Amino acid sequence: MCGYGRLGGARRLIVRSAALVLVFGCACAAAFAEEPASRTTIVVFGDSQAQGLAGGLQRVLLEDPRYRVLNRTHPGAALVHGGSEWLAPVERFASHEKADIAVVMFGANDRLDLRDDRGASLHFRTEEWREAYAARAGKILGLLANAGLRIIWCGNPIARSATYSADMRYINDIYAEAASRFGAQFVSLWTVVADEEGRYAAYGKDSDGTTQRLRADDGIHFTAAGYELIAERLVGMFSAAAANAR
Repeated sequence: MCGYGRLGGARRLIVRSAALVLVFGCACAAAFAEEPASRTTIVVFGDSQAQGLAGGLQRVLLEDPRYRVLNRTHPGAALVHGGSEWLAPVERFASHEKADIAVVMFGANDRLDLRDDRGASLHFRTEEWREAYAARAGKILGLLANAGLRIIWCGNPIARSATYSADMRYINDIYAEAASRFGAQFVSLWTVVADEEGRYAAYGKDSDGTTQRLRADDGIHFTAAGYELIAERLVGMFSAAAANAR
């Protein structure tokens, strides 16, 4: 009798385990059924500003199943440096991965002379520098356009330093012109955080209307809340474009 009791107990354990597996399987199936038919993939390329923006997008969209965000940034990247920093990540992505939207942001490290393809040194702000720099932006835009991505190129914001701000405005103009040639959308972030007269401001209102610090101590980058503010504006653009496409 003892053996039969143990056998019966084992059978009951097996039945219970099977029932749990069935319930778990149904729950998983329901969860997958709730996933959207197609998620919009956003890939971010660029420098330290782009890295902050990628983090902002990931946090803002953390619980939104319609989107996923891929961070392909390089904090020290600059278009005045070698192509391994700014072009190679785009080439690798275009060759092996897919996305729907590309968000690009460069320029924070680009107030320098550059060497062209022949090895000649081109001084910052000269016409030769501008042409070579625009050609490099064009290479990025061309790769992304050929891969079929919608491209959003974010400009640099006003900075605490007047000199740095003037250089960023100069570089932004190059981006805007290049973006228009490739059918990309240039998004100005110049006064995304600024005072009533459009001047630099470290504090501003976040998406909830709360005043807090939105710019980092260096007067160039944003705080986490600042990047989230920009991310929410971009997500609004994505949603509006999706609604118009329907």
